[in-house]
Amino acid sequence: MTDPSPRLEQDFKSMGGPARLVLNSTHRQKLDLENIAKQVRSLLEALEARYSRYRVESIVSVINQRAGSGVFTEVDPETQALLGLAGRLWDASGGLFDITSGPLRQAWDFRAEGGANPAQIESALALVGWEQIEWQGSSLHLPTPGMEIDLGGLAKEYAADSAISLMRNLTVTSAMIELAGDVATIGNGDNAVPWRVGIRDPDIAGSLCTVQLSNAAIATSGNYARRIDFEGKQYGHLLSPKTGWPVEGPTSVSVLDSHCLTAGAVATVACLHAEKDARAWLEHAALPWLMVSSRGKRSGPIADQMASSA
Repeated sequence: MTDPSPRLEQDFKSMGGPARLVLNSTHRQKLDLENIAKQVRSLLEALEARYSRYRVESIVSVINQRAGSGVFTEVDPETQALLGLAGRLWDASGGLFDITSGPLRQAWDFRAEGGANPAQIESALALVGWEQIEWQGSSLHLPTPGMEIDLGGLAKEYAADSAISLMRNLTVTSAMIELAGDVATIGNGDNAVPWRVGIRDPDIAGSLCTVQLSNAAIATSGNYARRIDFEGKQYGHLLSPKTGWPVEGPTSVSVLDSHCLTAGAVATVACLHAEKDARAWLEHAALPWLMVSSRGKRSGPIADQMASSA
């Protein structure tokens, strides 16, 4: 009887939420899994320090602090690429995906003791608009005091892909990284069986279904985790940069792709659309998806596969 292949599992906090890393090695490889995990976690910490709006020294915070000052901020090629993707998503979504929509938190505070103040919407909307960002080469400036950018809709998925890239460069052939529910994988899991990943049920504790991943990723965007009561109606935390009000789209959308960043971008934009438009967006993206409507109805290729295998 042979010993099982080396395996390492770590649970920790990263990118503002729970994280999990699983690494497998083989007797032939004899990888230093502890050292690989240390490098992965160092990478994640560096990305969080660079892109979190909660870190006062992050590039995002520096840009926001200089809003209205006339001072342009030089951004590195990696940050330029993320901002470029944000711009393409803004354009493709007709302005629904907008990393400058943070000021709308003045009207909608989804923290535990928060509340709604729609009277603040008009003034907040004046500070929202990707098209307002000023560029000089690779430097940018937010022209109005109070404007801000937030890469939270992209940074977590980018971090998952970056971790996968790092591990591949370290010759890892079997790994899984999960960042707050978004998952990316290398190869298969134990015994050459694809990684089994549950898609969270937005209505009750547990999973809607389980998908199998091999060299693939899945990302879920939802409008159910943080909600607020206002005038007898519940609202989710996803806000429209056009109206300033919470969107009334799908409850959750999960998307599969070879890259977590692509899956997450497609899922997030879908949740910013009305449900019928979300379906058209997802069908155009042509990736496997599962959508849960506000009425709890499940649809999409993944849902169809669930039904056929039942």
